[in-house]
Amino acid sequence: MPPVKKLLVVDADPETVRLLAPSLRQRGYQVHAAHDGPRALQVAILRFPDLVLLDEHTPLLDPRTFIRILRTNPRTERIPVVLMGTAPETDRARLGAWLQKPLQLDQVLARVEQAFRRADAARAAGESQDLEGNLAQLPLPDLLQILAVNRKSGRLVVEREGERAEVVLREGRVVDAALGPVVAEKALWRLLSRREGQFTFSPSAATGPERIDRRLDDLLLEGLRQADELAALLPSLPPPQDRLELVDGAATLPAGLHPVTEEVVALLSAPRTFVEVLDRCHASDLEAARAVAALLERGFARRRPAAPPEAAVALLAPHELHALRARVVRGRSSGPQVVGKVVVAGGGPAERQAAAARFATVPGFQATPGAAGAEDFGTLGRLTLGDGVRVDLVALPASPADRPLWRPFAAGAVGALVLLPAEGAAALLEELGRAQRLPLVVCGAAGDAALAGLVGSPGGVAFEGSDAAEALRALLAGAAVRLASY
Repeated sequence: MPPVKKLLVVDADPETVRLLAPSLRQRGYQVHAAHDGPRALQVAILRFPDLVLLDEHTPLLDPRTFIRILRTNPRTERIPVVLMGTAPETDRARLGAWLQKPLQLDQVLARVEQAFRRADAARAAGESQDLEGNLAQLPLPDLLQILAVNRKSGRLVVEREGERAEVVLREGRVVDAALGPVVAEKALWRLLSRREGQFTFSPSAATGPERIDRRLDDLLLEGLRQADELAALLPSLPPPQDRLELVDGAATLPAGLHPVTEEVVALLSAPRTFVEVLDRCHASDLEAARAVAALLERGFARRRPAAPPEAAVALLAPHELHALRARVVRGRSSGPQVVGKVVVAGGGPAERQAAAARFATVPGFQATPGAAGAEDFGTLGRLTLGDGVRVDLVALPASPADRPLWRPFAAGAVGALVLLPAEGAAALLEELGRAQRLPLVVCGAAGDAALAGLVGSPGGVAFEGSDAAEALRALLAGAAVRLASY
């Protein structure tokens, strides 16, 4: 069982303790109190609290001196301190070291939990070499402060949706950063806005250029400030993929432009997307965005909205989907979702692999993890069609010796998709079409004899071609053949 975490609340006003203590104890914390600085130091040394909540007007000892004394004692040097006060302290609050009075209980509890998460991560960083986790649980500002306290050297890698960023630390100092084409402070500030992503810190003797030379607190506060101002500017900015260009007559721009504006104008000598301008400009994202906003506002630049993405074409028309639902249900009762099945038979390894690749392009298709290979059988994937209809694609075993297994696999199927060329194609069609009475669509080259015979049958029209996705659409739309007269 983990030890109970101890809190020390330092405030001359007893109402503060009366407000906080019951809720903190209810959550399993042990609460100690002190009404002045000397008593708080005595409790800190004797009780060794895990966190101190310190009022900025603590009698007999100012907060700066109190914290300095804590840091000089090896037993108390790592105890986090959160100040409480009435004057707004935005910077300290953003770094997790400030609570605004009058206190809001939910904010206090959130700040306490944040401080303990940070302390646990700092302990883990001090005890182990590698450190990994998720930014949703440990935000990047907290993580960088933890690495700074432990004077770590190495590379911090942050990955999200295939995008990779690196932050280089030397003895706890951030000395470089890279995010795509962006480097140094600009990359770090852009990275600070991330709220999700996996991180891994690997210790090493960091090498390479030192393109960042600021104290960590200054870096973090400046980055967070720029993120706030950039968010406020967003309504006047174009979407990231809109193209920007200079208007006719922009060559007569007034002299003495700000250097960042001059750089943006030079970039717009050829049309570029807004995100390309931000990436290529040497200035920070905030400065570049301000320059773009000013050029747009004054009519020196204009934007061309990106072409809307093509809407996904539904696989089946509404009437075809309605008819398929009726075929799947076949008179039995059904709930909001009905699930049908299509069996895939025939074809060699190459044909089956090509079919699987084409199925993956069908809107709504999701391949089954570890799906059946070219020589195996099983569920290839699921196709969600809308209106509560889903169709599972099931591959039948390719070997003729396994055809006795087809009947249980094909039970309840709405049809069969046959890939050509196939060994024993005539027997295959006989089994699926006549014996199991499944509607068939044959997918193969026009010269295949089995395909030619099926297309010519009086029972209907089969798909003629080698595109498995189109063949599947034809089968589900009802353009299949029953082999009554094949």
